[in-house]
Amino acid sequence: MPLDIHVFRTLSDNAGALLRDPATGTCATIDVPDANEVLAAAKARGWSISQVLVTHEHADHVQGVAALKQATGAKVFAPEAARAGAPVDVVLGEGDRVSVGGYDFETWATPGHADGHVSFIGESAKLALVGDVVFVMGCGRVMPGKMEAMWTSLSRIMTLPDATTLITGHDYTLSNARFAAAMDPSNAAVAARLAEAEAAKAEGRFWAVTTIGEERATNPFFRAEEPALAATLGIVGKPAGEVFAALREAKNKF
Repeated sequence: MPLDIHVFRTLSDNAGALLRDPATGTCATIDVPDANEVLAAAKARGWSISQVLVTHEHADHVQGVAALKQATGAKVFAPEAARAGAPVDVVLGEGDRVSVGGYDFETWATPGHADGHVSFIGESAKLALVGDVVFVMGCGRVMPGKMEAMWTSLSRIMTLPDATTLITGHDYTLSNARFAAAMDPSNAAVAARLAEAEAAKAEGRFWAVTTIGEERATNPFFRAEEPALAATLGIVGKPAGEVFAALREAKNKF
């Protein structure tokens, strides 16, 4: 039986995410932006949270961990850097594994947005929990001096199979889609996704889940090797890492 997945808006644009193994009843939350909102989402489905998987140390991802742990007794799995903002039971780093019921996830170190950022890769679940490294049609802001690290993290995530579902940390989809259309104006897939993002915004739909295949087709940061992106930026012939950095700087100003 596949994992039950519920992704929802919390705070203003953070993604709350719950995973539940229906065979065992084990339920994990990915980060805790707001404890009350995450607990309410679990209660509405009759799920009991027993695990917290933390992607990174930023306050909007860990500020609710302590309250949720107090309310549920959940075991907290997190990178070392998250210790400053949350109670952590098990520190996870590159290559460590954590299970949600019968589903195993491997921890990948994915720095760039945050030094301690990790992603959780579930091969059997065809699922990757990527926090603020990847967004729908976008990527997270990059720490000063960490462009190369971010490009390495993105490139690694891009090696996952196209069918892999990504649960991201925020819904910035409409802004990202508008930027993608500006950078890749002849891309019909981008235009179609922009239209969908506009419809989602108008209808109040939260959009923080995507797939590797969809991002390969429409995410400019996944497409840094494409000549069309370098041409838009006026840097034809530059290495993909440099194109990525130029794209990220352009998005900062967009």
